[in-house]
Amino acid sequence: MKIILQDDRRFLLRFDKDEELVSSLTGFLEQNNIQAAGFSGIGSCSSLEIGYYNAFLKDYRKKPYMENFEIVSLNGNAALLDGKPAVHMHGVFGRNDFTSISGHVFKLAVGATCEIFLIKLDGEAKREHSQDFNLNLLA
Repeated sequence: MKIILQDDRRFLLRFDKDEELVSSLTGFLEQNNIQAAGFSGIGSCSSLEIGYYNAFLKDYRKKPYMENFEIVSLNGNAALLDGKPAVHMHGVFGRNDFTSISGHVFKLAVGATCEIFLIKLDGEAKREHSQDFNLNLLA
């Protein structure tokens, strides 16, 4: 990961081939003591694991993909969960036949590059576990 440009609240980040995006972004947040943020991104990936939340089962249906995708759109936020940064990310991914898939992003291996624009928010956002949904919701 490389910081391309930054000011006191905003970061333009580049993630490189084979980096695992979710864990690398979480590490960046921890290293920079960022306790609340919003972000968006574009790029490419060589594999990913996405999910769909099933409200009846109160759990995610996860599915791994081992193919090259265009990252059409990534959106998410960061907050603290049990005192550590937690990334919540959704994405839309384009296939080589111009169809797309989308969902909650659990893992993503960067292809050629992934560019993230992150805005650090003042203060601290927290997530707490909800028994009703079996999810870590913003609190």
